[in-house]
Amino acid sequence: MNTSSRNRDQNKASRGIPARQSGLHGTVVAVLFVVAALLPLVAALGTGIAPANTSAEFATALGLTATAVVFLQFWSSGRYERISGRVGIDRTMGFHRIAAYALLAFALLHPLSYLANTLFADPVAAWNRLTSMMASPRLRSGVLALAGLIIIVSLATVRTRPFIRYELWRFGHGPLAVLVAGLVLHHAATTGTYSAETPLRHVWILFAGGAVAAILLVYVVRPWRMWREDWRVERVRRVGARTVEMILHGPATTQLRFRAGQFIWMTLAPHRPPFHDHPFSIASAPADLPRLRLVINEVGDCTRTFERISQGTRVAIDGPHGSFIVPPDKTPVLLIAGGVGIAPLLGMIEEAAANGDLRPYRLLFAARRQSDLVCLDRLRNLQSRLDLSILCLVDDGPRDDQVGTGPLQPSHVRDFVSDADPQGAVALVCGPPRMMEVATDMLLEAGVPENSILYERFDFGAGKGRLDKQRRNQALLVFLVIVAAMAAFSMR
Repeated sequence: MNTSSRNRDQNKASRGIPARQSGLHGTVVAVLFVVAALLPLVAALGTGIAPANTSAEFATALGLTATAVVFLQFWSSGRYERISGRVGIDRTMGFHRIAAYALLAFALLHPLSYLANTLFADPVAAWNRLTSMMASPRLRSGVLALAGLIIIVSLATVRTRPFIRYELWRFGHGPLAVLVAGLVLHHAATTGTYSAETPLRHVWILFAGGAVAAILLVYVVRPWRMWREDWRVERVRRVGARTVEMILHGPATTQLRFRAGQFIWMTLAPHRPPFHDHPFSIASAPADLPRLRLVINEVGDCTRTFERISQGTRVAIDGPHGSFIVPPDKTPVLLIAGGVGIAPLLGMIEEAAANGDLRPYRLLFAARRQSDLVCLDRLRNLQSRLDLSILCLVDDGPRDDQVGTGPLQPSHVRDFVSDADPQGAVALVCGPPRMMEVATDMLLEAGVPENSILYERFDFGAGKGRLDKQRRNQALLVFLVIVAAMAAFSMR
């Protein structure tokens, strides 16, 4: 971004108008990923080496592509806004997760494909050959890389289980990935026929350089940036049975520019990023800077200590991140929140009130108990400054006359949208996975277009809703194209 553009964005933010969103379109990101993943195959074609039999060439294609994807994983981890800012971190991390499974499948099939010609004709001979390969000193780096990859994917799959501390997982995930990448690079450079040629060596240098740049950004540059401004905890107070509100205060000259609905990664002193930073949605408007409001659910070892944090504690901030924002050209604005999922939506409502937005805003707020309807008084106060209607639902326990009976059902969503223009509306959904699946599916049935339904998952999972499946299918399509290219390479 040039200096004049940056100054314009900062001037807008100082007047309460958020800075523009960065990042590439999702289709562009997908195409770039495919091109990068297939770059080693293109380089292999340029070596002029005559192809071997089909199974051996497919095994080679699997190995070359798996190596590329290992290095691309360093750039698909969701925190590079200039690349994936518009895609959103939940989609980016969901793709990163699917890519890890595809990578593991490629890596496992890589040695097995060399045995395809003898596997069915003589299984015993194939097994003996496989064990010989696994025990070969020449292939040891590849075997260790495969073992490390299995460990990485397995731990990532179960990382949300209670017996795995988030900080310990973060501490192991990155360094182990760096080790695996080094082993993969050594294996490719020392055993591959194509990799011995100049075109492939240049490709591996390019990928290794990109990985080093990503590592330096994550472990050196970003932590330095997170501490360069003096952010402090101003206040922490309980707002629900398992929810606290944290107010952060930064310098009057802060360079932080965000759009309502985005989030930050935060580390509290004396801990240090990147192993102790956690993501939290911003629950305030840009006009409130240099203050930030966070609404935090106490779900882990870290967040359960937040109520005891002392005023004035130093805070490191990385952000903003995310594409969960209100489009300027849609009306009405339909907001559906579940529990602490109200946090980014509260920021959107705060921003609309601060900017004098004349569009109708409708909020459907569902929670397990009435005490979980956090910040409800604040939301009702905002009704005097905004065309805002609020419908609350509670699953269990006592409720007042203004609160309906939950849990969220398809009928609630149908009634919520009934007198709106679904074709012109935009819907933003945030909350527990099952609630979002019900809400997004019913919004589709009510006639809200797919591209007008925006939602942000806390679990980075693919989910079971129609839009979740669509996202998963789009990610799988990327790897289907890659597999088709590998097949074409092997049959040339």
